[in-house]
Amino acid sequence: MKSIDILLAYPKPTQDSPVELLPLSILFPGALFEKQGLTVEYFDERFDADELLIDLIKQSKEIGVSAFTGYQTGRAARILKLAKNIKPDIIAGVGGHHARLLPEQVLAEPFVDKVWTDRVYGEDLFPYNEHTRKHFERTDMQYFTSRGCPFSCRFCALSSPWEPKDMDQVSRELRIIHQDIGFKDISFSDPNIVHGVYKCGDKMVTMDRVERINQLGKIMNDLGIKWDGNIRANYITPELVAALAKSKCYSLEIGCESGNDFFLKNIIRKGEGVETIKNAAKMFRGSGVSVMYSFMAQMPRETKDQLNDTLDMIDWLVENDPAARVSIFNYAPYPGTPMYLDAVNGVDGYPKFTPPTTMEGWGNLKLMISPLYWITGLCFRQDNSRKNFPGDDWKLIEPYIKLARKKWQARDIENFPSEEMEKLIAIQLEKNKVKN
Repeated sequence: MKSIDILLAYPKPTQDSPVELLPLSILFPGALFEKQGLTVEYFDERFDADELLIDLIKQSKEIGVSAFTGYQTGRAARILKLAKNIKPDIIAGVGGHHARLLPEQVLAEPFVDKVWTDRVYGEDLFPYNEHTRKHFERTDMQYFTSRGCPFSCRFCALSSPWEPKDMDQVSRELRIIHQDIGFKDISFSDPNIVHGVYKCGDKMVTMDRVERINQLGKIMNDLGIKWDGNIRANYITPELVAALAKSKCYSLEIGCESGNDFFLKNIIRKGEGVETIKNAAKMFRGSGVSVMYSFMAQMPRETKDQLNDTLDMIDWLVENDPAARVSIFNYAPYPGTPMYLDAVNGVDGYPKFTPPTTMEGWGNLKLMISPLYWITGLCFRQDNSRKNFPGDDWKLIEPYIKLARKKWQARDIENFPSEEMEKLIAIQLEKNKVKN
Protein backbone atom coordinates (compact mmCIF):
# COMPACT_ATOMS: atom_id res chain seq x y z
CA MET A 1 0.00 0.00 0.00
CA LYS A 2 1.46 3.36 -1.03
CA SER A 3 1.62 6.33 1.32
CA ILE A 4 -0.28 9.52 0.43
CA ASP A 5 0.74 12.71 2.23
CA ILE A 6 -2.54 14.47 1.58
CA LEU A 7 -5.84 13.51 -0.03
CA LEU A 8 -7.86 16.45 -1.37
CA ALA A 9 -11.60 15.85 -1.74
CA TYR A 10 -14.17 17.88 -3.64
CA PRO A 11 -17.71 17.35 -2.23
CA LYS A 12 -20.79 17.68 -4.43
CA PRO A 13 -21.50 21.43 -4.63
CA THR A 14 -25.22 21.28 -5.44
CA GLN A 15 -28.09 18.84 -5.58
CA ASP A 16 -29.72 19.90 -8.84
CA SER A 17 -27.28 21.62 -11.21
CA PRO A 18 -26.15 19.75 -14.36
CA VAL A 19 -22.94 21.82 -14.44
CA GLU A 20 -19.78 19.80 -13.75
CA LEU A 21 -16.99 22.36 -13.61
CA LEU A 22 -13.35 21.50 -13.06
CA PRO A 23 -12.66 21.27 -9.26
CA LEU A 24 -10.02 24.01 -9.16
CA SER A 25 -10.58 24.52 -5.41
CA ILE A 26 -8.67 21.26 -4.79
CA LEU A 27 -6.41 21.30 -7.86
CA PHE A 28 -4.78 24.65 -7.04
CA PRO A 29 -3.91 23.66 -3.44
CA GLY A 30 -2.79 20.30 -4.78
CA ALA A 31 -0.33 22.02 -7.11
CA LEU A 32 0.99 23.97 -4.13
CA PHE A 33 1.46 20.83 -2.01
CA GLU A 34 3.06 18.98 -4.92
CA LYS A 35 5.50 21.89 -5.32
CA GLN A 36 6.38 21.42 -1.64
CA GLY A 37 7.32 17.81 -2.40
CA LEU A 38 4.21 16.14 -0.94
CA THR A 39 2.43 13.15 -2.47
CA VAL A 40 -1.11 14.28 -3.36
CA GLU A 41 -4.21 12.41 -4.47
CA TYR A 42 -7.60 13.78 -5.48
CA PHE A 43 -11.20 12.63 -5.02
CA ASP A 44 -14.23 14.20 -6.72
CA GLU A 45 -17.54 13.07 -5.19
CA ARG A 46 -19.43 13.91 -8.39
CA PHE A 47 -17.59 11.21 -10.32
CA ASP A 48 -15.72 8.92 -7.94
CA ALA A 49 -17.29 6.10 -5.93
CA ASP A 50 -17.08 5.79 -2.16
CA GLU A 51 -15.06 2.62 -2.61
CA LEU A 52 -12.25 4.71 -4.08
CA LEU A 53 -12.57 7.26 -1.29
CA ILE A 54 -12.28 4.54 1.38
CA ASP A 55 -9.21 3.08 -0.31
CA LEU A 56 -7.53 6.50 -0.57
CA ILE A 57 -8.32 7.35 3.06
CA LYS A 58 -6.59 4.16 4.23
CA GLN A 59 -3.42 5.25 2.40
CA SER A 60 -3.47 8.93 3.46
CA LYS A 61 -1.82 10.76 6.35
CA GLU A 62 -4.06 13.79 5.87
CA ILE A 63 -7.33 14.67 4.14
CA GLY A 64 -8.59 18.11 3.13
CA VAL A 65 -11.96 19.17 1.75
CA SER A 66 -13.03 22.37 0.03
CA ALA A 67 -16.50 23.68 0.87
CA PHE A 68 -18.74 26.62 0.07
CA THR A 69 -21.39 27.48 2.67
CA GLY A 70 -24.55 25.45 2.09
CA TYR A 71 -25.15 22.03 0.57
CA GLN A 72 -21.45 21.42 -0.12
CA THR A 73 -20.62 22.01 3.55
CA GLY A 74 -22.82 19.10 4.58
CA ARG A 75 -21.24 16.83 1.97
CA ALA A 76 -17.79 17.86 3.22
CA ALA A 77 -18.77 16.88 6.77
CA ARG A 78 -19.88 13.46 5.49
CA ILE A 79 -16.50 12.85 3.86
CA LEU A 80 -14.49 13.89 6.92
CA LYS A 81 -16.63 11.83 9.32
CA LEU A 82 -16.12 8.81 7.07
CA ALA A 83 -12.36 9.46 7.05
CA LYS A 84 -12.21 9.62 10.87
CA ASN A 85 -14.28 6.46 11.22
CA ILE A 86 -11.97 4.54 8.89
CA LYS A 87 -8.70 6.04 10.15
CA PRO A 88 -9.05 7.92 13.49
CA ASP A 89 -5.50 9.31 13.39
CA ILE A 90 -5.86 10.90 9.93
CA ILE A 91 -5.44 14.70 10.02
CA ALA A 92 -8.65 16.27 8.70
CA GLY A 93 -8.80 19.83 7.37
CA VAL A 94 -11.35 22.16 5.78
CA GLY A 95 -10.67 24.91 3.26
CA GLY A 96 -12.77 27.08 0.97
CA HIS A 97 -15.11 29.96 1.72
CA HIS A 98 -16.94 28.30 4.61
CA ALA A 99 -13.73 27.69 6.57
CA ARG A 100 -12.62 31.25 5.91
CA LEU A 101 -15.93 32.75 7.05
CA LEU A 102 -16.44 30.56 10.15
CA PRO A 103 -13.00 29.19 11.12
CA GLU A 104 -13.67 28.79 14.85
CA GLN A 105 -16.99 27.04 14.29
CA VAL A 106 -15.47 24.66 11.74
CA LEU A 107 -12.47 23.88 13.95
CA ALA A 108 -14.84 23.01 16.81
CA GLU A 109 -16.21 20.05 14.83
CA PRO A 110 -15.05 16.74 16.41
CA PHE A 111 -13.92 15.48 12.98
CA VAL A 112 -11.85 18.59 12.05
CA ASP A 113 -8.20 19.09 13.07
CA LYS A 114 -7.29 22.18 11.06
CA VAL A 115 -8.70 24.89 8.79
CA TRP A 116 -7.13 26.68 5.85
CA THR A 117 -8.23 30.29 6.19
CA ASP A 118 -6.06 32.11 3.63
CA ARG A 119 -7.85 33.46 0.58
CA VAL A 120 -5.43 31.94 -1.93
CA TYR A 121 -3.68 28.56 -2.08
CA GLY A 122 -1.66 27.85 -5.22
CA GLU A 123 -3.73 30.01 -7.58
CA ASP A 124 -0.54 31.37 -9.15
CA LEU A 125 0.43 27.83 -10.17
CA PHE A 126 -0.54 25.70 -13.17
CA PRO A 127 -2.44 22.65 -11.83
CA TYR A 128 -2.46 20.65 -15.07
CA ASN A 129 -0.16 17.62 -15.39
CA GLU A 130 -0.37 13.90 -16.15
CA HIS A 131 -1.52 13.23 -12.59
CA THR A 132 -4.44 15.69 -12.75
CA ARG A 133 -5.29 15.21 -16.43
CA LYS A 134 -8.28 12.92 -15.80
CA HIS A 135 -10.02 15.68 -13.83
CA PHE A 136 -9.73 18.00 -16.82
CA GLU A 137 -10.93 15.31 -19.22
CA ARG A 138 -14.12 14.38 -17.35
CA THR A 139 -15.32 17.85 -16.32
CA ASP A 140 -16.46 21.06 -17.95
CA MET A 141 -13.36 23.17 -18.54
CA GLN A 142 -12.94 26.04 -16.08
CA TYR A 143 -10.21 28.68 -15.87
CA PHE A 144 -9.50 32.04 -14.20
CA THR A 145 -8.09 34.93 -16.24
CA SER A 146 -8.26 37.12 -13.12
CA ARG A 147 -9.27 36.87 -9.50
CA GLY A 148 -10.98 39.09 -6.98
CA CYS A 149 -13.89 41.54 -6.94
CA PRO A 150 -13.28 44.85 -5.14
CA PHE A 151 -16.92 45.82 -4.68
CA SER A 152 -18.63 45.74 -1.28
CA CYS A 153 -22.20 44.66 -1.98
CA ARG A 154 -23.93 44.23 1.40
CA PHE A 155 -24.91 40.60 0.69
CA CYS A 156 -21.44 39.39 -0.35
CA ALA A 157 -18.46 38.40 1.82
CA LEU A 158 -16.02 37.81 -1.03
CA SER A 159 -14.66 41.30 -1.68
CA SER A 160 -10.94 41.36 -2.55
CA PRO A 161 -8.57 43.29 -4.86
CA TRP A 162 -8.84 42.52 -8.55
CA GLU A 163 -5.75 40.88 -10.05
CA PRO A 164 -5.51 40.05 -13.78
CA LYS A 165 -3.42 37.15 -15.03
CA ASP A 166 -0.85 37.95 -17.68
CA MET A 167 -2.40 37.19 -21.06
CA ASP A 168 0.75 35.44 -22.30
CA GLN A 169 0.39 33.05 -19.37
CA VAL A 170 -3.30 32.54 -20.18
CA SER A 171 -2.41 31.73 -23.77
CA ARG A 172 0.40 29.33 -22.85
CA GLU A 173 -1.61 27.38 -20.27
CA LEU A 174 -4.77 27.06 -22.35
CA ARG A 175 -2.79 25.90 -25.38
CA ILE A 176 -1.08 23.18 -23.34
CA ILE A 177 -4.39 21.85 -22.01
CA HIS A 178 -6.18 22.16 -25.36
CA GLN A 179 -3.43 20.31 -27.19
CA ASP A 180 -3.97 17.34 -24.86
CA ILE A 181 -7.73 17.17 -24.33
CA GLY A 182 -9.21 19.35 -27.09
CA PHE A 183 -12.02 21.00 -25.12
CA LYS A 184 -14.69 22.79 -27.19
CA ASP A 185 -15.78 25.45 -24.68
CA ILE A 186 -14.60 26.94 -21.42
CA SER A 187 -16.01 28.82 -18.43
CA PHE A 188 -13.96 31.77 -17.28
CA SER A 189 -15.03 31.80 -13.67
CA ASP A 190 -13.52 35.15 -12.74
CA PRO A 191 -15.88 36.95 -10.34
CA ASN A 192 -15.41 40.04 -12.52
CA ILE A 193 -13.66 39.29 -15.79
CA VAL A 194 -12.78 42.82 -16.95
CA HIS A 195 -12.89 45.01 -13.86
CA GLY A 196 -9.82 46.70 -15.33
CA VAL A 197 -8.39 48.57 -12.33
CA TYR A 198 -5.60 46.92 -10.37
CA LYS A 199 -2.47 47.64 -8.38
CA CYS A 200 0.88 47.11 -10.06
CA GLY A 201 3.69 47.82 -7.64
CA ASP A 202 2.89 51.16 -6.01
CA LYS A 203 0.69 52.36 -8.88
CA MET A 204 -2.95 51.84 -9.80
CA VAL A 205 -3.35 50.78 -13.43
CA THR A 206 -6.50 51.09 -15.56
CA MET A 207 -6.80 48.43 -18.22
CA ASP A 208 -8.55 48.90 -21.56
CA ARG A 209 -11.46 46.44 -21.27
CA VAL A 210 -12.06 46.15 -25.01
CA GLU A 211 -8.40 45.46 -25.67
CA ARG A 212 -8.34 42.82 -22.91
CA ILE A 213 -11.28 41.01 -24.52
CA ASN A 214 -9.65 41.34 -27.95
CA GLN A 215 -6.52 39.65 -26.58
CA LEU A 216 -8.60 36.88 -25.04
CA GLY A 217 -10.56 36.59 -28.29
CA LYS A 218 -7.39 35.99 -30.29
CA ILE A 219 -6.60 33.00 -28.09
CA MET A 220 -10.16 31.67 -28.33
CA ASN A 221 -10.32 32.04 -32.11
CA ASP A 222 -6.88 30.48 -32.61
CA LEU A 223 -7.98 27.46 -30.55
CA GLY A 224 -11.49 27.38 -31.99
CA ILE A 225 -13.25 27.37 -28.63
CA LYS A 226 -16.15 29.38 -27.23
CA TRP A 227 -16.45 30.73 -23.71
CA ASP A 228 -18.74 32.05 -21.00
CA GLY A 229 -18.12 34.25 -17.96
CA ASN A 230 -19.38 36.92 -15.53
CA ILE A 231 -19.51 40.67 -16.07
CA ARG A 232 -21.01 43.82 -14.55
CA ALA A 233 -23.74 45.69 -16.41
CA ASN A 234 -22.03 49.07 -16.03
CA TYR A 235 -19.03 47.88 -18.09
CA ILE A 236 -21.14 47.23 -21.17
CA THR A 237 -20.62 49.46 -24.20
CA PRO A 238 -21.35 48.81 -27.88
CA GLU A 239 -17.60 48.41 -28.45
CA LEU A 240 -17.28 45.85 -25.66
CA VAL A 241 -20.31 43.87 -26.88
CA ALA A 242 -18.78 43.72 -30.36
CA ALA A 243 -15.46 42.55 -28.90
CA LEU A 244 -17.21 39.90 -26.78
CA ALA A 245 -19.11 38.52 -29.76
CA LYS A 246 -15.96 38.46 -31.89
CA SER A 247 -14.04 36.72 -29.10
CA LYS A 248 -16.36 33.67 -29.30
CA CYS A 249 -18.15 34.55 -26.07
CA TYR A 250 -21.52 32.79 -26.27
CA SER A 251 -22.83 33.31 -22.73
CA LEU A 252 -22.44 35.79 -19.87
CA GLU A 253 -23.94 36.20 -16.42
CA ILE A 254 -24.83 39.61 -15.03
CA GLY A 255 -25.64 39.92 -11.34
CA CYS A 256 -28.67 42.22 -11.31
CA GLU A 257 -30.01 41.31 -7.84
CA SER A 258 -33.07 43.62 -7.90
CA GLY A 259 -35.34 45.48 -10.28
CA ASN A 260 -35.85 48.37 -7.86
CA ASP A 261 -33.52 51.33 -8.16
CA PHE A 262 -33.70 52.42 -4.51
CA PHE A 263 -33.02 48.90 -3.27
CA LEU A 264 -30.07 48.47 -5.64
CA LYS A 265 -28.38 51.74 -4.80
CA ASN A 266 -29.25 52.31 -1.15
CA ILE A 267 -29.92 48.92 0.47
CA ILE A 268 -27.59 46.40 -1.16
CA ARG A 269 -25.27 49.08 -2.61
CA LYS A 270 -24.68 47.29 -5.87
CA GLY A 271 -23.22 50.39 -7.45
CA GLU A 272 -25.44 50.36 -10.53
CA GLY A 273 -29.11 50.93 -11.22
CA VAL A 274 -32.01 49.57 -13.24
CA GLU A 275 -31.35 51.72 -16.32
CA THR A 276 -27.77 50.47 -16.48
CA ILE A 277 -29.02 46.87 -16.60
CA LYS A 278 -31.68 47.69 -19.19
CA ASN A 279 -29.15 49.50 -21.38
CA ALA A 280 -26.86 46.47 -21.22
CA ALA A 281 -29.76 44.21 -22.29
CA LYS A 282 -30.51 46.47 -25.26
CA MET A 283 -26.89 46.31 -26.39
CA PHE A 284 -26.72 42.52 -26.08
CA ARG A 285 -29.91 41.93 -28.07
CA GLY A 286 -29.04 40.30 -31.38
CA SER A 287 -25.33 40.15 -30.55
CA GLY A 288 -25.15 36.36 -30.43
CA VAL A 289 -24.21 36.50 -26.74
CA SER A 290 -26.87 35.01 -24.48
CA VAL A 291 -27.02 36.72 -21.08
CA MET A 292 -28.15 35.10 -17.85
CA TYR A 293 -29.57 37.83 -15.60
CA SER A 294 -29.26 36.74 -11.98
CA PHE A 295 -31.54 38.17 -9.26
CA MET A 296 -32.14 37.66 -5.56
CA ALA A 297 -35.41 37.84 -3.65
CA GLN A 298 -36.85 37.97 -0.15
CA MET A 299 -33.94 39.92 1.29
CA PRO A 300 -33.92 41.88 4.56
CA ARG A 301 -35.48 45.35 4.09
CA GLU A 302 -37.04 44.33 0.73
CA THR A 303 -40.71 45.29 0.42
CA LYS A 304 -43.35 43.45 -1.57
CA ASP A 305 -43.53 46.33 -4.04
CA GLN A 306 -39.77 46.18 -4.55
CA LEU A 307 -39.93 42.46 -5.23
CA ASN A 308 -42.74 43.07 -7.73
CA ASP A 309 -40.47 45.57 -9.47
CA THR A 310 -37.95 42.74 -9.87
CA LEU A 311 -40.56 40.45 -11.42
CA ASP A 312 -41.71 43.21 -13.77
CA MET A 313 -38.14 43.91 -14.80
CA ILE A 314 -37.62 40.25 -15.66
CA ASP A 315 -40.65 40.38 -17.95
CA TRP A 316 -39.10 43.45 -19.59
CA LEU A 317 -35.76 41.67 -20.06
CA VAL A 318 -37.13 38.55 -21.72
CA GLU A 319 -39.43 40.65 -23.91
CA ASN A 320 -36.60 42.90 -25.07
CA ASP A 321 -33.93 40.20 -25.40
CA PRO A 322 -35.29 36.84 -26.63
CA ALA A 323 -31.95 35.16 -25.86
CA ALA A 324 -32.07 36.24 -22.20
CA ARG A 325 -32.06 33.69 -19.40
CA VAL A 326 -33.07 34.54 -15.83
CA SER A 327 -32.69 33.10 -12.35
CA ILE A 328 -33.91 34.28 -8.95
CA PHE A 329 -32.13 32.87 -5.93
CA ASN A 330 -33.64 33.18 -2.53
CA TYR A 331 -31.44 35.41 -0.36
CA ALA A 332 -28.90 33.31 1.56
CA PRO A 333 -27.59 34.79 4.83
CA TYR A 334 -23.86 34.26 4.44
CA PRO A 335 -21.73 35.09 7.50
CA GLY A 336 -19.40 38.05 7.33
CA THR A 337 -21.74 40.46 5.54
CA PRO A 338 -23.80 43.47 6.70
CA MET A 339 -26.97 41.88 5.32
CA TYR A 340 -26.26 38.74 7.34
CA LEU A 341 -26.54 40.83 10.50
CA ASP A 342 -29.83 42.25 9.21
CA ALA A 343 -31.11 38.68 8.81
CA VAL A 344 -29.94 37.56 12.24
CA ASN A 345 -31.47 40.66 13.87
CA GLY A 346 -34.71 40.40 11.89
CA VAL A 347 -34.74 44.01 10.71
CA ASP A 348 -37.99 45.48 9.37
CA GLY A 349 -39.95 42.31 10.10
CA TYR A 350 -37.59 39.94 8.32
CA PRO A 351 -37.94 36.46 9.92
CA LYS A 352 -35.00 36.20 12.29
CA PHE A 353 -32.34 33.88 10.93
CA THR A 354 -30.87 31.43 13.44
CA PRO A 355 -27.42 30.45 12.17
CA PRO A 356 -26.54 26.76 12.30
CA THR A 357 -23.65 25.79 14.57
CA THR A 358 -22.31 22.83 12.56
CA MET A 359 -21.23 22.06 9.03
CA GLU A 360 -24.06 19.56 8.70
CA GLY A 361 -26.50 22.21 9.90
CA TRP A 362 -25.39 24.60 7.15
CA GLY A 363 -25.61 21.76 4.64
CA ASN A 364 -29.22 21.03 5.57
CA LEU A 365 -30.42 24.59 4.98
CA LYS A 366 -32.32 25.27 1.77
CA LEU A 367 -30.11 28.24 0.97
CA MET A 368 -31.06 30.14 -2.19
CA ILE A 369 -33.88 27.71 -3.10
CA SER A 370 -37.55 28.69 -2.80
CA PRO A 371 -40.82 28.30 -4.77
CA LEU A 372 -39.82 31.45 -6.69
CA TYR A 373 -36.45 29.88 -7.51
CA TRP A 374 -38.16 26.92 -9.18
CA ILE A 375 -40.85 28.99 -10.89
CA THR A 376 -38.32 31.37 -12.42
CA GLY A 377 -35.86 28.65 -13.34
CA LEU A 378 -38.47 26.54 -15.12
CA CYS A 379 -39.75 29.58 -17.00
CA PHE A 380 -36.46 31.20 -17.96
CA ARG A 381 -33.63 28.65 -17.57
CA GLN A 382 -34.60 25.98 -20.03
CA ASP A 383 -30.93 25.58 -20.94
CA ASN A 384 -30.55 23.75 -17.62
CA SER A 385 -33.85 21.89 -18.01
CA ARG A 386 -32.80 20.61 -21.46
CA LYS A 387 -29.52 19.31 -20.01
CA ASN A 388 -31.28 17.55 -17.16
CA PHE A 389 -34.14 16.15 -19.25
CA PRO A 390 -32.85 15.30 -22.75
CA GLY A 391 -34.91 13.66 -25.45
CA ASP A 392 -38.04 11.82 -24.35
CA ASP A 393 -37.32 12.63 -20.71
CA TRP A 394 -38.63 16.13 -21.45
CA LYS A 395 -42.18 14.93 -20.82
CA LEU A 396 -41.25 14.37 -17.16
CA ILE A 397 -40.50 18.05 -16.57
CA GLU A 398 -43.03 19.58 -18.99
CA PRO A 399 -46.04 19.60 -16.56
CA TYR A 400 -43.96 21.51 -14.01
CA ILE A 401 -42.89 24.03 -16.65
CA LYS A 402 -46.53 24.64 -17.59
CA LEU A 403 -47.43 25.11 -13.93
CA ALA A 404 -44.50 27.48 -13.42
CA ARG A 405 -45.56 29.66 -16.37
CA LYS A 406 -49.11 29.85 -15.06
CA LYS A 407 -47.92 30.86 -11.60
CA TRP A 408 -45.48 33.43 -12.97
CA GLN A 409 -48.16 35.13 -15.04
CA ALA A 410 -50.49 35.24 -12.01
CA ARG A 411 -47.64 36.41 -9.72
CA ASP A 412 -48.48 33.42 -7.53
CA ILE A 413 -44.93 32.94 -6.27
CA GLU A 414 -45.42 31.65 -2.74
CA ASN A 415 -46.34 28.04 -3.50
CA PHE A 416 -44.85 25.41 -5.78
CA PRO A 417 -44.23 21.65 -5.42
CA SER A 418 -40.55 22.31 -4.67
CA GLU A 419 -39.94 19.02 -2.87
CA GLU A 420 -41.37 17.11 -5.83
CA MET A 421 -39.00 19.01 -8.11
CA GLU A 422 -36.01 18.27 -5.92
CA LYS A 423 -36.78 14.55 -5.89
CA LEU A 424 -37.40 14.50 -9.64
CA ILE A 425 -34.12 16.30 -10.33
CA ALA A 426 -32.18 13.97 -8.00
CA ILE A 427 -33.58 10.90 -9.77
CA GLN A 428 -32.87 12.39 -13.18
CA LEU A 429 -29.27 13.32 -12.33
CA GLU A 430 -28.59 9.76 -11.21
CA LYS A 431 -30.25 8.47 -14.37
CA ASN A 432 -28.11 10.74 -16.56
CA LYS A 433 -24.99 9.71 -14.64
CA VAL A 434 -25.65 6.04 -15.43
CA LYS A 435 -26.25 6.90 -19.11
CA ASN A 436 -22.95 8.76 -19.35
